[in-house]
Order: sequence, then structure tokens, then C-alpha cells
Amino acid sequence: MAPFIPMESPMYLVANSTDGKLSVCQDAVVMLTSIDQPLVVVALVGKYRTGKSFLLNRLAKRNTGFAIASSVQSQTKGIWMWCLPHPCLPEHCMVLLDTEGLGDVEKGDDSNDNKIFALAVLMSTMLVYNSKGTIDQQALQDINYVTELTQLIKTNSKTDNEHGDNFMEYFPRFVWTVRDFTLELKISGKTVTADQYLENALKLKTGSSKKAKQYNLPRECLRYYFRSRNCFVFDCPGNKKILQNIATVDDSELESDFVETCNAFCEFIYTTAEKKTIPGCGGKLVTGETFAQLLNTYVDILSSGKHAFLDKVIQSLAETENEKAVEEAIQCYEKLMKQVILPMDTVEELNQIHEKSNKESFDIFLKRALGERMKHQDKLQDTIKTIFDDYCQRNVKASENKCINLLMELFGEIENKFKIDGYAKPGGYSEYVKDRNHAENTYRLTTQKGVKAKEILTEFLDQKRTQAESIRMMDQSLTDHERKMEAENDKGAMMELHKSAMEQQMQVMKEAMDALVRSNKENMKQLEERMRMEAKADREEKEKIKAAKLKEAERLKQEGSRCSIC
Repeated sequence: MAPFIPMESPMYLVANSTDGKLSVCQDAVVMLTSIDQPLVVVALVGKYRTGKSFLLNRLAKRNTGFAIASSVQSQTKGIWMWCLPHPCLPEHCMVLLDTEGLGDVEKGDDSNDNKIFALAVLMSTMLVYNSKGTIDQQALQDINYVTELTQLIKTNSKTDNEHGDNFMEYFPRFVWTVRDFTLELKISGKTVTADQYLENALKLKTGSSKKAKQYNLPRECLRYYFRSRNCFVFDCPGNKKILQNIATVDDSELESDFVETCNAFCEFIYTTAEKKTIPGCGGKLVTGETFAQLLNTYVDILSSGKHAFLDKVIQSLAETENEKAVEEAIQCYEKLMKQVILPMDTVEELNQIHEKSNKESFDIFLKRALGERMKHQDKLQDTIKTIFDDYCQRNVKASENKCINLLMELFGEIENKFKIDGYAKPGGYSEYVKDRNHAENTYRLTTQKGVKAKEILTEFLDQKRTQAESIRMMDQSLTDHERKMEAENDKGAMMELHKSAMEQQMQVMKEAMDALVRSNKENMKQLEERMRMEAKADREEKEKIKAAKLKEAERLKQEGSRCSIC
């Protein structure tokens, strides 16, 4: 895979057509697929003309990039993406998402806005909601998109009993940025932080009246959908002229409090926004390719008008990723095994290369595989066994060919001499045995004959027994007794050769089986270790979610309120 090249400017990620249909831009998919680093994804959402693009450009440490409008028209349509090196995490990619302004009067389509908002929630690790003025009842009514999420998203396909706090496992952290804030940060005469200001605005009303429920609903959603929430309030950056040219003015021309808050906001995002992971998969990090696959899935589901069942999405992703993990592992194994030069002199050499190749390929499989993977692991092991068996057979064939060619060469002179009756004389048999022994010894001393060396020699000499018998019979210097003794000697030698060849073949098969058993045991060991690590990561994540829920429950208890969505 080619190294990630930082983007010089944003590009279209999700197109939003005039009829409200969403589609993923293929150029963006190509870009994402080239990023094999972990992603930290920050999405900004909010009503149009609230200055989202300016904040994103600050996060990118650029003055320009995302379009900043100076008119009352919304500049961003759909979702734009900017992939950059993370400012604080080496070998990580920060993905900035600029979403279409919500509530655009020219569009007038709440359902389309809801889908844009849902995509931002599902794809990000930090969701920033940008608004102007104050966090009051009107502002919370304007964020009604959060109350509509359950109309688009479900966490569990097996039950209709959806709890609001189930979303915490899948949803990002939440930050509310309030622009042009002119009030003092005080509650009941006491100075408070921006976070405390947000918490006060999210307090629930007691009672079960329709009015109370309407008042509480957006607050409950924000409190129980997101595992953490923070707030930043920004003073006005300057006068109208500065506002109209904010992309080009220097920081020295902006209000100092505004610049200070901008810097604090950026530092908070850099250090707090988490790496994107796949829920329930042991902290598996999302890279560009996986991000693109998730995005395509969510866009297809939301465009179809069906619920996005998050557990099914993860299952589907796991199935696809595990298939790809098998493919990559097999490619790795085949590439490493292609370095083998056949025939191998000993079966141990081939087995060692197999075991090393198997380990490296299985490492690749485990790094990519998600969730339940035994089915795919079995498929990988079966495929590797088939490839290894093929190499064993090819190794045998290569050994056979080399041994046969070598014997034909070494016994060539003996064959020629036999054809011209060169051994048909007194003492001819003794001369033949001497020549045969010399050829055999030369054969044995020749290296890299492979695993069939003894068997091929045995078969070859078996075929020459008639020749040897013929020469013995022609040698007039031998007595009948001597001929009989020589025949017995040859027979005994052949029996020893047969026994040795059989033992060699049994050893070859045993060592090949042992190599497969060892590699499978190593695979299980690697899998068990990976599963322990993933189980630990899942436990830690569940503990974080549990702590967030308990913290929220304690807040409600102190307020004397009760949540209706959890």
C-alpha cells in the first residue's frame, strides 16, 4: 500500500443531490483506501452560517481550506473531508469533516438534515456542535436532530426495547461550541466554567407532563447518547469587517479572548479526541479503508430509509474484513513460499520456511480480523495446508527429476560399456561392481538431491538387477558358488536400501505432519493471546461506558430528576 500523502485541501466525501439523495464520492474512497494509519475523526455540525468551517481550518492549522462564506448562503453541501497528519500522535491521521449547514432555508428538508447529522455522529470520534448566542431553550430545540437519531439508528437488531444509554458504546464524545457569546459565565452569581454552563443548561425538569417531556427530550439525548460532553464559549472575533474577512485576517487583528479560546479548543481536540475503533472488537483501530467501508454501508442504509442496526453493521464489516484478512494472509504466505528453491536438500528446510511463512501470514490475519473469526481461521489454515501440500509434492517431483537425471549421467558410461559387451570377459563382474560402486558413491556424495534421494536410487538399482545378473553369468572366472554368494550379497544390499528408503519416506511424511501441527498450535497460541488482549480492551471500554452511565445517574440523583429514555 502506498504511503499516506497529506491532502493539500479538503475534498468532497458525501455528495448531497438536489433531491436529497446522499452518495459517497469515489475519489474520496480512493484517498481513504491509501491511508493505513489509525484515524482520529472530528466532525463539526450545526446550523448554517455559524462558522463551522473557520473552526475546522483552525484545527488544520490553516487560514483557508474549508469554504468560509461571507454571505447568508450555506457554502458546504453534503460532507467535506480533510485528511492530515495528527498534530500530536505520530503515524496517525486526523480526519476533519465539515458537514452541510443544518436548517438551510433553501433546502427545507429536515429528513435530509437528520441523515447528515446521523452520519457525522456515526463516523466521528469527536462531534462538535456549533451554534451562536447562548445555550437556551431555542438552542436546544434547534438541536432536535439528536432526538431524531433513534428514528434512523438502532443498536440491537434483536430487540425493540432500545435504551438511550446503549448508544454510548457507538457514539463519539460531544463538544458544544457557542459562538458570539456575550454573557458572563455566572450561575446564581457564581463564576462557572463553560462545561458547568452546559451542564446547567442540560438540567431536566421534574414532572411527566407533555411540556416537561418536550423540554427534557433533547437534554436527555445529549446526556445519555454521548459518553462525555464539553463546552467552549467564544467571544465575537471582531467587528463586521473582520467577520467578513476572517479567513485572511491575522490573529493580531482578532479579539484576544477569541484567539485564546480558539487555541484552547484546538488543543483540547488534539489531546482528547480518540482514535476511531470498531465497537465490541477489542479496540480494533479503524484505518482509511475500513472507514470508507463503514461510510458506504451507513450511506446505503440511510438512503434506503431503513434503520441502521449497528450490531448488524459491525457483523457485516467483520465478515468483509475477515475475508480480506484471509486473502491478505494467503498472499503473504504464497509470496514468502515463492522464495523456496526446489528441491530442498532436507525436509526440515522446507518445513522451517513453511512455519516462518505461516506465522507471518497469521500475524497479518489477526491484525485485520474482527470479532468471531474461527470460520475464517479454519479457511486460512485449510488453504495454507493445501499450498504447503502442493509444495511438498513439487519438492518430491523436483527431487525425483534431479535424482533420475544424476543417475542417468553417472551410470551412462556403465550402460555404454554393457551395450558393447565390455564386461563380457573373465573378471568382468568384479569390474562392473567397481564401476557401479564408484557411481553410487558419487551419487551419495552429491548434495541437494532432495527427499527422494534414497528411494530413487533403490528403484534405479532394482531396475539394474537383471543387468548385474547377466554380467555375473558371463564372467567365466566365477564359480557357481561365487555367483550364488554375489547374488545373495546383492539381494541383501537391496533389502537394506529398500528399508532405508522406506524409513526416509516415513520420516518425510511425519516431519511434514509435525510441521503442520506445530504451525496450527502456534496459530492457536497467537489467536488466544490476541483474544486475551481484545477481551481486556473490551472490558476496559465497558468500564469506561459504565463509569459514564454511573456519573450521569449520580447527576440525575443530585438534580432530583429521572431519565425517561434509559
